[in-house]
Amino acid sequence: MPRRRTVSPEVRRELNQEVDAAAQVIAAELRTLRAQISPHFLYNALNAVAGIIPQDPPRARDLLLDFADFTRYTLQADAELVPLAEELTAVERYIELERARFGQRFSIELGIAPEALSAPIPHLSLQPLVENAVQHGVGSERGKTHVAIDAYDEGTHIVVVVDDDGPGADPGAIEEILAGTAEGSHLGLRNVDLRLRHIYGGAHGLRCETAAGAGMRVWFRVPKFNQELHG
Repeated sequence: MPRRRTVSPEVRRELNQEVDAAAQVIAAELRTLRAQISPHFLYNALNAVAGIIPQDPPRARDLLLDFADFTRYTLQADAELVPLAEELTAVERYIELERARFGQRFSIELGIAPEALSAPIPHLSLQPLVENAVQHGVGSERGKTHVAIDAYDEGTHIVVVVDDDGPGADPGAIEEILAGTAEGSHLGLRNVDLRLRHIYGGAHGLRCETAAGAGMRVWFRVPKFNQELHG
């Protein structure tokens, strides 16, 4: 009869932590999948297009094409990493759909280094950050919100930044959301953070600077080449 191996409390604790971390990543990915086909977004986008049809049929047609391209992109279940340029195209489609709803209540500025465009980033890692900035900005009473999207080369890595001048948030509350110890309206940040750490390792999680009434800046830093991924 084989002898049973005894697992020390320290090893058992490490195994439990690994299981918990994996479960959190799976839960985040499931939340991301559900958010990809949000009935709320579908309804609002199509309702906005319907309102434009009588006044500007050509623009309504273009928006429907944007809607189709955006939803097709979000449903790429087999795409873990995509070029930054591809994610930016999806972001542009999303912005056009939101502009149909909110008009000039927000503005977008791009500052993308050409050498960063081919770098692989996690699928749907940038778009949720832009959505977070737009939704919280136009949902406030601050008037027009400005969102800046930047990406630049940093040696073997690229840095992707989303900066907005919206209402901001309490830094402690954002820390709790990223730590998974609280709920709130910024849960998309938690999902992106978990996926980044799962793919690249703990040092590549989402970073956030914010304060109530002072906007928000979120960014992540990822390797430019697949072979540098966390094993």
